This record gives sequence, structure tokens and C-alpha cells, in this order.
Amino acid sequence: MDPAKLIPAAEAIPSPWGWFEALLLVTFVLHIIFMNLAVGSAALAFFGRLTGRHKELARELGHRAPTFLAFTVNLGVAPLLFVQVVYGQFLYTSSVLMAGWWLSAILAVILGYYALYAHDGKFETAPGLSLGALGLSLVFLAYTGFLLSNNMTLMLRPEAWTAYFARPDGSLLNLADPTMWSRFVHIMLAAPAVAGLYAALLGQKKQRPDWVAYGLAWFSRVTMLQILIGGWVFVSLPSRVRLALMGGDVLATAMLAASILLGLAALYAALQKKPVPTAALALAAIACMGVTRGQVRLITLAPYFHPSSLPVAPQISPLVMFLAVFVLGLWGIGHMLRLYAKSAPGRAGRG
Repeated sequence: MDPAKLIPAAEAIPSPWGWFEALLLVTFVLHIIFMNLAVGSAALAFFGRLTGRHKELARELGHRAPTFLAFTVNLGVAPLLFVQVVYGQFLYTSSVLMAGWWLSAILAVILGYYALYAHDGKFETAPGLSLGALGLSLVFLAYTGFLLSNNMTLMLRPEAWTAYFARPDGSLLNLADPTMWSRFVHIMLAAPAVAGLYAALLGQKKQRPDWVAYGLAWFSRVTMLQILIGGWVFVSLPSRVRLALMGGDVLATAMLAASILLGLAALYAALQKKPVPTAALALAAIACMGVTRGQVRLITLAPYFHPSSLPVAPQISPLVMFLAVFVLGLWGIGHMLRLYAKSAPGRAGRG
């Protein structure tokens, strides 16, 4: 069966697709940063409590993890909406094919969120229960990431949709796709690296050189491992996509090269014990990786679709209003984060 026949007709969009693609990339990068902070902070807190090392830092990161997860969820709505606008006929289809699993992600996020609060609230009064809640939260959050990786890769593979005729109950997962596994590991493994960098910045602010060294050690070691995982991600891609990233597509190649160089520069800065330059370089690398991810999506779907083919029914005023609200929203989020950073003395000296 021709997989192209399974792709629904595209709906008209209110503005040229480039606007939505750009907004998708910006909001996705913001979402992934906070996701890394949320999951990574929980992971470092769990590891610290298991080993008994840096208990104060574990308490600090565990206390902040629920806030980071709240930002993760809220900032995750926008890129999900934008990908539905531009690639809706693919994402809606993949979501229906794995509907049973996909709907369970909502419950998993709620339970993971609640467990983070249980960990923080019972840290002193019930340490065992608190640690168990933290571990359970990590399980739920990893499960959610697993489902997201399944859906975001399944939407790129219309040829895999024919499995629906053998399993029409909404239980399809993209387990046979090697890119699903490599992307899942790559994204989840970035979390403790980013959280380690955050711990180093927190240590610098609080004049805790032991936190700085510990956080940068996490960032450096995980980043070294990510070099190997990145190679796995690359070789798992279809040959056509690999060729595009190796010079066949100028933008994709440039963004991949920039991601690698910035990542190596961040690693070097971390080894030099410089948290602020490391953070700046790491953020730039994440942004370039986000653009690279977008290019991979475009190249993968090229045999079936390109957003430039979408019909446009111009509606300028909603776009202008959205952009204005979006800018104000970013300012508001930044202001809240500044207030949060200043106002969190918390119990037992937490800041």
C-alpha cells in the first residue's frame, strides 16, 4: 500500500508557514531547557540522596524541580500547538495510532508532578517516603518522554502507519524505528548535564565551590557521553537525512556543525571551571540543536510533504496579536523567574 494515501489532506493556515516554524523552534528550545532542568534536578537529587553526597544540594534541586516542571508543561503547550498547525496531518495521525498510550501521558505527568511535591514536602519528616516519591516521579517523567519520542518519530514515518490495519486499537508504538530509541536516550541524558550546569551556577551564586565542582563534573561527564550518543543518533537516521546533514543541505549542515562546535566549546569551558561561559555556550548549542531537529523533520518528510505547499488563508491581525502577547509572556516569565530566584530562602537555608 502506498503510505502517501494514508496522509490526510492539509488544512489552510492563517499566515506563511515560516512564522509558525520559527515560533515552533523558539518555544521548543524554551520547553526543552526547562524539561532538562526539571528531570535533571530530580535525577541529581535522587542520586545525591542515594549516595549521601551533597545532601544540601539534593534538597535544593528537589525543592526547585516542581517549579521547573510547571514551566516545562506550560512551555510545552506552544510547540505542540505549532507542530499541529504546520504538521497536523502527520501528528494527529500518529497520535490516533498510539492513542491508548498517548492519553496515558496526561496521567503520568500529573502523578510525576505530585510525586515531586511529595518528595519536597516529606524530605525531613519521612525521608524514605520522600526518596520513594522522587524515584517514582522520575519513572513517570521518563515514561512521558518515551511516549513523546514515540509520537514525534512515528509522525515522520507514514510507511509505518500501515501497522494500524493489524492493530487498530490505538496501541501502536514506534519501537522498530532506531531513531526513536536514540532520540529518547539523547534527550533524556541531556537532563542531568543541564541540571549539573544549573547546580554549578547555583553554587557560584551561593559561594559553594563544592557545588560548582560537583555540577560541572556532572555536565562534563554526561556531555562526553553525549558525544557517543550523538553519533548513535546520526547513524540511526535514514541515509537520505544523513547525506543532507553532511553537506547536502546547507542550513542543516551548518546547524549540525555549530551544535557540535558549541557543545565542545561548552565542554572545554566546563573543564576550565567556568560556569557562566559554559552556560552561555550550552544554551547556544541547544538552540542550534533545535534548528537541526527542525531541519531533520523537514528532510524526513520531504518525500511526502513540505510546509510551503500548505494553503494560506491570510489573517494578519491574529498573528500580530499573538506575537505581542508572546513577547509580553516571555517578559512575564523572565520577571517571575527573577522574583523566584530572589525570594526562595525556604526552610533550612534554601534559596
